[in-house]
Amino acid sequence: MRLSYSALDTFKQCPQKYKFQYVEKISAPKSKEAIFGTLIHSALKYFHEPELIISPTEEDLLSFWSANWAPENFPDTREEAALFAQGVQILKNYYAKNAGQKFNILALETSFEAPIQASNDTHIITGKIDRIDKTDNEMFEVIDYKTSKSMPAQKIVDVNLQLSVYHIGVANRWPQLIKENRSIKTSLYFLKHGEKLSSIKTNEHLSRAQENIIGLLEQIKKAHQEEKFPPFPGPLCAWCAYQKICPVWKHKFRTEKIFFNDQDIKTLINEYVFLKNEIDERDKKMSEIKQTFSKFMDQENMERLFSDEGYISRQLIQRFKYDPLLLRQILE
Repeated sequence: MRLSYSALDTFKQCPQKYKFQYVEKISAPKSKEAIFGTLIHSALKYFHEPELIISPTEEDLLSFWSANWAPENFPDTREEAALFAQGVQILKNYYAKNAGQKFNILALETSFEAPIQASNDTHIITGKIDRIDKTDNEMFEVIDYKTSKSMPAQKIVDVNLQLSVYHIGVANRWPQLIKENRSIKTSLYFLKHGEKLSSIKTNEHLSRAQENIIGLLEQIKKAHQEEKFPPFPGPLCAWCAYQKICPVWKHKFRTEKIFFNDQDIKTLINEYVFLKNEIDERDKKMSEIKQTFSKFMDQENMERLFSDEGYISRQLIQRFKYDPLLLRQILE
């Protein structure tokens, strides 16, 4: 198989979306977030373009932003104005932090491909890296720009799939990095916050990344063979362009009445939601009563309470909480 990082990530997020996008190749319009991010990336590429004799000024950078901004991509005029202003602020902040610095840039928006051997199959992993620098201490640094609102914890960055894939891509382009046992720096630059989160990758990390990706490739191969691509509902569904055809969401977009055994499905859903809310209210009240019992038992040093209708006992239950990311690393 020949798969991009985006395809790998999409499968991890939701196999059903992967099927729509990469198997059935159903085209979908770019989201406003994607359009915004693409233009920001273009502006930063322009800012760092090594072929320019004179580095762009802040005015040049903002002029590039204005010249390439297309209001028609954003139907909501208020949202369009807010995003334009947001882009201006991001670029101003970036310029203030980076102008005048001498970066040793090896590549900008450079594509890569790397072979991955899994069982008897050779897969090709592809992708595009925003920027590759060589730092003052002779270390290669991979930089990926992010326009997202949130910024993850460092431990999430350390196991980030995208940075792992980019590490493989860089190591394939410059094999001497592996031979010389040289670490590389992988960074996510969160532009809205002006913060760069980095993780140092060694040959050991490279081997682990390859193993994890091989595991993911095996899952994808199995999904293709069995033709099973289940949907994974989650927070990202809100931004998915395939909602109207997704088995989890498509009913929401059906306008005509749907009957089953002469019953209107939406009416049944309303009834179910009403009953569920009643149950939730009852459970909430039960929880409050239990708390009262517990406080009374603590006060009176009792473990069982009696009434004419029966009795209530208190039982200690021990629960364990796991870090899902670390647990996944161990299991993989």
